[in-house]
Amino acid sequence: MDYVLVERQRDLRPAAFLRYYVEGRVRRTVLVLHAWELLALLAVVAGWTGSAALTGYLLGAGMHLLLDVLFNGELTPRSILAFYSVAYRATHGFDTERLLAPSFAPAPEGFWAAFFLGARRADARRAVAAGVARAAAPARGGEAAGGVRVPAS
Repeated sequence: MDYVLVERQRDLRPAAFLRYYVEGRVRRTVLVLHAWELLALLAVVAGWTGSAALTGYLLGAGMHLLLDVLFNGELTPRSILAFYSVAYRATHGFDTERLLAPSFAPAPEGFWAAFFLGARRADARRAVAAGVARAAAPARGGEAAGGVRVPAS
């Protein structure tokens, strides 16, 4: 929806759509269908109407959002849980630059590689390496990675 209505893109081929998002070309991040608020509203409606179809949609959409949270966490400099709130995105003016990583790595060649690898931060390798180094570094008088006790110096 955002791709056509907000970003005004007209190339509806799946590869063009995927590359647009994976390479971080998006300027405005509205994503109304990716919002906790929508799920809550639809849950109330489903409970009120007893609609099995709406309940099924909610289960699928909820699973989709949870997987997004798990796999897209590195793309947000702040809280990934907050990112999936329309109110949070609105307070940041739906500005992609303020909401997401400042730069994205180029998309891999080929549709399926881009599809399965998804968007990545341009500095992802450095960020991962720094995180691994911090996790492996022993605390003074504490334990190193793997539970090995390191004496205080």
